[in-house]
Amino acid sequence: MPDPLSTPLLDNSPISQRLSAALPTDVDYASARLFDERSEHLTVRQNNLEPIFNEFDSGVMISIWNGGGLGYAATADLSAAGLDRAVERARYWAGVTAGHMVTNRHERNDAIAPPPHHPVGSYESPVETGWDKMPLEDRLELLHRQSRLLNIDNRIVDWSARLTRRSVDTLLVTSGSDGQRGEVEQRFQFVYPGMRATANEGVNTQTRTFGANAFCGQGGAEVLDRFGFGDSASRVANEALELLTAPNCLSGVMDVLLAPDQMILQIHESIGHPLELDRILGDERNYAGTSFITPDMFGSFRYGSDLLNVTFDPTVPGQLASYGFDDDGSPATKQFLIKDGVLQRGLGGAVSQQR
Repeated sequence: MPDPLSTPLLDNSPISQRLSAALPTDVDYASARLFDERSEHLTVRQNNLEPIFNEFDSGVMISIWNGGGLGYAATADLSAAGLDRAVERARYWAGVTAGHMVTNRHERNDAIAPPPHHPVGSYESPVETGWDKMPLEDRLELLHRQSRLLNIDNRIVDWSARLTRRSVDTLLVTSGSDGQRGEVEQRFQFVYPGMRATANEGVNTQTRTFGANAFCGQGGAEVLDRFGFGDSASRVANEALELLTAPNCLSGVMDVLLAPDQMILQIHESIGHPLELDRILGDERNYAGTSFITPDMFGSFRYGSDLLNVTFDPTVPGQLASYGFDDDGSPATKQFLIKDGVLQRGLGGAVSQQR
């Protein structure tokens, strides 16, 4: 029986032609972005297999730029009629927002221009060992084995091993009054291994994890070996036990050595969130707050010492955020966010960068 997670929507219907036919050519710019996701979630907790569940999610986002306005509409109805209705809704909102967009009132631009390109290309996650080489029975036995290895002491009161894999296919089709057309197809394979051990002694309870979305990446079954998933259960359990007797961290100024999974979180909170352009431009104000960064700081603000260099590089193969093109169709390139300690640019797509 074929694996349903390995059967993307792009292989089952002439969806590219349907999207292209639905997009209008009498507007400044139009795009249709298909997102088709399939995922499998496996968990063994306290040596017991929890219910296996799969997820399937498909839909299309239509964007219309016209006359200084921008309209969006999304639909899960991928029929020609469903796409036509979404296009009409997006066209309507592009007309409503023309001349009235928030960006017109608060920024120097009279209007935000559409993406300056009609991208053409493709990308596919590098896979060394496909999941069809690792049957479901083998995946479950791997998790059962890790679960048994986590249960090394009576003080381990809860433990689990899990494995999630996601297959995501995207298709971006663009058109416009210039007569040009773009098409970008991307196929992603993600693997998320994880373990958790909770130890208790008296009133002291400590938890140690492996993964927590830190040790994950693109690829096939080889991702498990890349991060040492099969050899980490005993270490995770022992570290949970060690935390029961570990002294509290001392107060004071001292050097700190951060492991990769903690360093990810440190960069995410102290650099990632503050450099999000939707926060800097005032579009987003949630529980994480806005940002202390203002647009005039780019190119001059000292974020750290001369030793601090931070880049994002989606061209590095196998990373969780590797891609060939972003959601707007901009090609992947290595970019400095901070260079020699000085802030260079923020995080955001082509439209936000333009603003």
